[in-house]
Amino acid sequence: MDASANMTPDPASSAHMPRHGIRSLDELQQLTQLAAALSGCSTLLIHLCQETSITLITGRQWEPSAQDPEIPFCRFALSQPEPTVIEDADRHPEWASSPLVAGPWQFKFLAGFPIRGKQGELMGLLTLLDPQNLHLDSAVLQALGIVARQAASAILLGDTRARISQLSDEHQKVKRAYDDSESFYHNLVESLPQHIIRKDLEGRFTFANQNFCRALGKELKDILHKTDLDLFPAHLARKYQQDDQQVMHTGQKIETTEANEGLNQQTSYVHVIKTPLFDTKGKVSGIQGIFWDVTEQIHTEQNLASERQLLRSLLETIPDHVYFKDTASRFIRCSRELSDRLGLKNPSLAVGKTDFDFFKEEHARPAFEDEQHIIRTGEPIINKIEKETWQDGQVGWVLTSKMPYRDETGTIIGTFGVSKDITKLIQTEEALRQAEQKYRDIFEKAVEGIFQTTPEGHYLNVNPALARIYGYPTPEALLDSLTDIQKQLYVDPSRRATFQRIMKEHGEIHEFESEIFHRDGKKIWISETARTVCDEAGNILYYEGLVEDISERKRAEAAMEFARDAAMESNRLKSVFLASMSHEIRTPMNGIIGMTSLLKQTSLSEEQHTFAETIETSANGLLRLINDLLDFSKIESGKMTLEKTSLALHDIIEQSVGLLADQAQQKGLEMILKLDPQVPQQVLGDPVRLQQILNNLLGNAIKFTQKGEIQVMVQTLKAQRNTHWVQFQIKDTGIGIKEEAMESIFEAFMQADDSMTRQYGGTGLGLAITRQLIELMHGQLHVESTHGKGSCFWFTLPLEMGKGKLTVERSTPYPWSGSKALILEPNDHSQEALAPILRNYRFDYHFMTQGKQAIAELSKVQRSDAPYRFVLVNDSLKDQAGIDFCQVVHDLKLSPAPTLILMTSIRTQPDKKRLEQCGIQLVVKKPIMQGVFTRGFNRLFKSHASEPEIEKEDTSAVTMHQVQPLSGEHPEVLVVEDNPVNQSVAEHMLKKLGFRPTVAESGDQALEWVQRHPFAMILMDCQMPGLDGYQTTYKLRSMERLGQTKAKVPIQIIAMTANSMDGDRQKCLESGMDDYIAKPVLIHTLASALKRAMNLEGDSTEEGNPHPEEASTKSTSDHAPVEPDRPTLDHKILMTYIGEAADKKQSMLAKLTHLFVDNECPKRLEAWREALETTDRDAIGRCAHSLKGSAANMGAQRLSQHCGEMETRAQDMSREALEQGLDEALALAQEACDALKAFLDS
Repeated sequence: MDASANMTPDPASSAHMPRHGIRSLDELQQLTQLAAALSGCSTLLIHLCQETSITLITGRQWEPSAQDPEIPFCRFALSQPEPTVIEDADRHPEWASSPLVAGPWQFKFLAGFPIRGKQGELMGLLTLLDPQNLHLDSAVLQALGIVARQAASAILLGDTRARISQLSDEHQKVKRAYDDSESFYHNLVESLPQHIIRKDLEGRFTFANQNFCRALGKELKDILHKTDLDLFPAHLARKYQQDDQQVMHTGQKIETTEANEGLNQQTSYVHVIKTPLFDTKGKVSGIQGIFWDVTEQIHTEQNLASERQLLRSLLETIPDHVYFKDTASRFIRCSRELSDRLGLKNPSLAVGKTDFDFFKEEHARPAFEDEQHIIRTGEPIINKIEKETWQDGQVGWVLTSKMPYRDETGTIIGTFGVSKDITKLIQTEEALRQAEQKYRDIFEKAVEGIFQTTPEGHYLNVNPALARIYGYPTPEALLDSLTDIQKQLYVDPSRRATFQRIMKEHGEIHEFESEIFHRDGKKIWISETARTVCDEAGNILYYEGLVEDISERKRAEAAMEFARDAAMESNRLKSVFLASMSHEIRTPMNGIIGMTSLLKQTSLSEEQHTFAETIETSANGLLRLINDLLDFSKIESGKMTLEKTSLALHDIIEQSVGLLADQAQQKGLEMILKLDPQVPQQVLGDPVRLQQILNNLLGNAIKFTQKGEIQVMVQTLKAQRNTHWVQFQIKDTGIGIKEEAMESIFEAFMQADDSMTRQYGGTGLGLAITRQLIELMHGQLHVESTHGKGSCFWFTLPLEMGKGKLTVERSTPYPWSGSKALILEPNDHSQEALAPILRNYRFDYHFMTQGKQAIAELSKVQRSDAPYRFVLVNDSLKDQAGIDFCQVVHDLKLSPAPTLILMTSIRTQPDKKRLEQCGIQLVVKKPIMQGVFTRGFNRLFKSHASEPEIEKEDTSAVTMHQVQPLSGEHPEVLVVEDNPVNQSVAEHMLKKLGFRPTVAESGDQALEWVQRHPFAMILMDCQMPGLDGYQTTYKLRSMERLGQTKAKVPIQIIAMTANSMDGDRQKCLESGMDDYIAKPVLIHTLASALKRAMNLEGDSTEEGNPHPEEASTKSTSDHAPVEPDRPTLDHKILMTYIGEAADKKQSMLAKLTHLFVDNECPKRLEAWREALETTDRDAIGRCAHSLKGSAANMGAQRLSQHCGEMETRAQDMSREALEQGLDEALALAQEACDALKAFLDS
């Protein structure tokens, strides 16, 4: 704001003003505003001078001070012939300490324009002051000079006005001066390059210079009295008006740079200054605006800013050391990477320092001299490798380029440079040099031969070791001599071609073994490992690799192979010996066992019967010992194979427990089975070996337990998809195992200690065989034991689901379901075993342990609405015998009377009369198992007789005279069978059953027979030479559809096969057969099949369930390994061939024995041997299959099983295994034949 309003003129000023006229003060104030607008200065002063005094007349943005700090500058400016302009006053050597600069005003821009009269006399001074460092171009300076002259005019005008009342001629002079002043002002405004306007309070234009008019393309008359809305687009007009209002309301100027986008999408920049206009009373009367185009200046500043940012970004991010130095080699600026390496937090901290502050003299001095040389000569240094030694002792390497640093005039004002850290590169080069030297050392000193060859087979380079291997004194001698590797080196030249083919296909080769010629002519073996070396385009340059002399290894391998062959032959001979030994021992042993069995069926005294049982027991024990030895030998040699067939898991477990329960009860031991109902019924596995495992563990538990109990616990741990993990536990209360013997008990021929062998007997093979069988089933045998308290053996097997029921289904066909049952069982573990069985029958059961307590319970509950319907009583209670308890209950005559069931041991044979007296309706043998319980209850529910039901096994022998011919008309039956023994067996059984058999030896012959005879039924062997049973059936069914058979109705075809896998029956039915029976065919089985074919009995099977007779053969599948405890002959089968004959030698058995021993067996074994000579696996399988069936029919179970295994595995067996299979078949066949002749002669 104007400062003259509150200025009090000093006496000098008051004395001087009348001379010039105080009324000129307004004009001077306006001129200061104009000068401010032109220059952009914030502070403007006008002083008048008279003689030696200088007086402040008016000022803008200035507060007068008693110190008059501006006076020294005014005196200086008035003394100069030209206007004085001082920029960068704060650095000016003379004015930097002036109060105007160094004092509170802090002015950096000083300018003084003398105000002179027409005669050049000094009248005063126009002073411009600003705290910013301004730079005024020549046009502005010229305009300010005009303003100074206008100020002189204004002063003169004031003088004229003061004297106008006295002198009219002076009035005219003043008028001319005023006109001159107006002219000067108009010329000044029009001559300035800026656009200048004025507006009144309503925003109407009151003035505009010609530059503004030209910019708008309008005349001044078309602009005056218009507003911005009349001249500009609405959005611009509103902004201009807002700026105007701000200036008029605040009284403050606006100075800004505005960006405007033109029609060509180019942005221009305008610098705008708007200041308020005041009337004579100091009130705002409008605004004055000055603006001019600064686009070029803005672009220049933007470019400079961009360049500064680029430099800043470069210095901040470049990974190299970049620096600028002055002529004294002091840092002016450096990159972030360099400052970090110098250990500085900020690049600015390096300014003013030199290399001597960071490096040792040995690096800093040469660097300084290089830079000084550049400053003197202007010659740059390019890509100089320098070693840097830092103050901390670290050493590095850099690649440096240094150039002269020049100003805009080209003068060298320093240096700048770039240093790239190449320490790692130098270190790598050094490492490569050392590696190359090491490689050269290795190449020269390596034990293995090293080579480089062309793909065609010419050596390029070899090391001394390769020369030595090939027998040459030096590498040069080898290179000179071997010019064609393929022809000169390899014993078999095709090996080089093979080598080249592998290298071409894979680019490398490993341990390629070949036989080559040594220089002296002998043959040696080498192993080559090589790779292909290619150029960037993938073209092969050469091969390089290693050669090792493996002659010694080859000799050692030959020796080892000879030793292995010898060992294998020894092992084969051992197997033959074991088989022969087995035969030699089994032959008389079978005679002993067979004769003992027959002897026991004769009339013997009690003492003689005891002797016979002792003989039989001892013979069976010896037989088990032989079987253990053979099993162990098989497992040890890796020849033990397991069957994978569908098996009834619950039945196998219960059979094992039932089989050994009598032994346990003989010792007074309680045998308890806890079988979780969630354990699957049907699984896939080896039934024989699983039962062998259970029998071994149960047998051991019984052997080493003198009192207490034995628990068998089976449960499902987890089930996932089609597999159940089933855990088996056998826990006893026996002698236990010492801790130090826990591991050794699983070793062959080992027991816990020697005293156990003496006390309990045994070979020590049982647990070893058991553990290895479990491991073959993908399980593991564990044991926990406390010496003197008992042991627990357990294992878990992953068992795949088989066909049939998954788990035990809850029974619901009985009216007793849901009834209450009282169980008197003193043993807690027996209660746990009974609970799931009772739940299966949906009994509401309650356990008690004492008879007296139970009597009281029955007396009370039987009178209630929910009486007990069943009472199950252990034969040995805590307070009385079980049968005595039943007597008491019976005598109470309770109503309703409960059904009494007595649970007894296997060896207990209760008196039937006593049972009737006590009211006992069912006797169940312990251990209580699901199967035993179910069979007993089935009989109880079906029988209403007064005689009590006693659960027992049917041990009666099946003989031919017990089979009666089938009733009714018997049609002709065609037997299609290629095996003479099987033909005779089938003929014999059919005749006994009242049928008329006809035999066809092949499928083709069968098809001829059916065209001539009206057969009602056919017994069809499935595997025959030529047309097998399946193909024959298919063709026969086609003939039936075409009416080409003699029979008027479809023929009933019953399959006979030695295979008993789950899928075999389905395969037979799918081929068109009607029924299925498995070999060996028992007469009862055949009779049942014929009944079904003749519709003499209903369908005895459901879809998906096997026939009872088929199921009975599952545990003796011919694919299973030879069952250890199975005798050589099944006497039950042989007895069926004797029938009612008084002399066995006149029976059917004699005829079959002759066929088998003298014809069938030698014939098949000879064909087997011939097939083995040519390794014809298909023929071996056929021979084994045929012998398997006839052996089964002759009761030769071990031979039949072995043949079944060979039939199944022949395709996958090695030559050695096939030979051993034939050896074992010969031994088993001899054993069977000898046993048959012995049985026939007995």
